[in-house]
Amino acid sequence: MSWIARTAAATSVLTLVAGGVLAGATPAAAVGGCASGYLCIYDGWDFTGNKIVSASTNACFRPKGVSSNFTYTRSYVNNLPVDAALWGNDGSGSDQQAKIRSLPSGGFSSAIPVVYEVSVCMGGAKPA
Repeated sequence: MSWIARTAAATSVLTLVAGGVLAGATPAAAVGGCASGYLCIYDGWDFTGNKIVSASTNACFRPKGVSSNFTYTRSYVNNLPVDAALWGNDGSGSDQQAKIRSLPSGGFSSAIPVVYEVSVCMGGAKPA
């Protein structure tokens, strides 16, 4: 076997081995440990602390109603196909709420400014 044939054979074997290793590699972990198709909000920065997960695409929830220990949303991952939003008191002294931050579909933040939210809404939903 000529050196050219040996080199071509060795290259083929290396390509197969490398391809096998690449094909067997596990995909990177989802940002913040939030699976596809879910909105995850965290009360700690860098996707830490208490976590609330929602798969709804057209509803609202009150984080404090889900967990009495959950006061602020400090980081989030939105793997839903729709945008979400944080809603808070509008400052008028009434129970009216105003949108205070958007959580875009496909977006995430490991450190959002602390804002006391009252509701988290997905899709076109608005708090009652």
